[in-house]
Amino acid sequence: MRTKRLVLNLMSNVLLQVVAAVINFILPRLFMTTYGSATNGLVSSIKQFLSYLKIVEAGVGNASIVALYKPLAKGDKDQINGILSATNRFYRRSGYVFVGLVAILAICYPLLVGDEVNPRTALYMVLILGISGMWEYFFIGKYLVLLSADQKSYVIFRIQTMLLFASALLSVTLIAFGFSIVIVVASSSAILLLDVLFLRLYVKKKYPYFNSKKQANTLAIKDKWDALIHQIASLVVFNTPFILITIFLGLTEVSVFTVYSMVFNAVTLFISTFSGAILAAFGDILVKEDKDVLRKYFNHFEYIFYGIIAFSYTCTAILILPFIKIYTAGIEDANYIRPWLAILFVIVGVANTIRIPANTLVNAAGHFRETKNRAIMEALINLVVSLVFVQFFGAEGILLGGICSYGYRTYDLIIYSSKKILQNSPKDTVKKIVQNSIFALTAAIPFIFFIELHITSAGSWLVAAICISLWTMFILLVGNFIIEPQTMRDILVQLKRTTTNSK
Repeated sequence: MRTKRLVLNLMSNVLLQVVAAVINFILPRLFMTTYGSATNGLVSSIKQFLSYLKIVEAGVGNASIVALYKPLAKGDKDQINGILSATNRFYRRSGYVFVGLVAILAICYPLLVGDEVNPRTALYMVLILGISGMWEYFFIGKYLVLLSADQKSYVIFRIQTMLLFASALLSVTLIAFGFSIVIVVASSSAILLLDVLFLRLYVKKKYPYFNSKKQANTLAIKDKWDALIHQIASLVVFNTPFILITIFLGLTEVSVFTVYSMVFNAVTLFISTFSGAILAAFGDILVKEDKDVLRKYFNHFEYIFYGIIAFSYTCTAILILPFIKIYTAGIEDANYIRPWLAILFVIVGVANTIRIPANTLVNAAGHFRETKNRAIMEALINLVVSLVFVQFFGAEGILLGGICSYGYRTYDLIIYSSKKILQNSPKDTVKKIVQNSIFALTAAIPFIFFIELHITSAGSWLVAAICISLWTMFILLVGNFIIEPQTMRDILVQLKRTTTNSK
């Protein structure tokens, strides 16, 4: 059952990320060409500010998911309802605070962006996007927690994929008919709110005992404050760039940063689908205290994962600037061709994704309290270095801040997960990283020194992408088979067994 759900979660998440990536490439381009770079920057900037306001969630989601692993494994319905009742209660309290903060942001944000966009447009956009954010607190939070903990994230992913596609289709149609950005965003956001109907129907059918009005078991999610610290730290690390650029560099520069982020977010999301699909499975193994199975499972997970990172970022490093040139062709109100920005984004992306396996294990184990000081340190490093460097290097300086904080936290997470959870040496993890780094560099060298790419259109870029992808995949597979033949054979056997069992 665990294997079947893992495959369903993985495939559904991959589909969602592919759809999201395609949409995230199409809509910003339409926003820039139709409304201008400043308006595109406005949408991205407001989303990042609203992400900061989500700290009012107070770590309830992550803490509740971890708390549900054991009662779900035992089929303890009273305990499940008690935890979900507490979750629902905390979410509603957070929702009221979130609404108040959105109202304050709606008043203050137009003053922050000055005359780059119409103040009334900025006000309306904050309110519209804020309504979408409050939906989770009042209506769907408890459903998301239950399905995630029960390894049924594929249900969430499928609903999100369907609604996201419908929302994007409506946005493109409205833009084509000349509607304002406010109408476009409001209409597309309204469609995404329909997820509550589908989630409620599914939970009512599959969990007939579900009752979030039972006596709340607040003690079961006592770790929510420690989870909150991690959440705040993550917000500082991942959302600070857009906030600082909005304040110090303006909305046009936010648009430039958004275009590069769009590419690298798509790569990171593609890579992260594997960790997201496997998170609940790790939680199930940890609850049953099967250390040997955990070590074997995690070793194979890491091996595949670092190979995917090497493949993804090698291809991205080679193809990013030709893509940006084609994507922003005809847009003259900002400088989008920034080689140093591209290089720094690649380094940040690699440093960030390398830690995903270890971070996935820490989250599955619920070690929020034990690692909260480390998360705070990462946030402080990121904020301080970014604040200093943005003054001298602009957007590139913010990425330097990210490299410093990711470097510290990635190293720390690998050490912690190896010693405290897996109870083995981190040398195996480091070895995998070094091996795949060497293979990635081997694949990239011909394009750095010998082969000059002549890409002038989307068609020629696609042909180059296919060729580079095949070449990189060949080098990685051959290299890993030569260095670790037995491990590669074990992984292939496991993949074959997983595919057979999932049918």
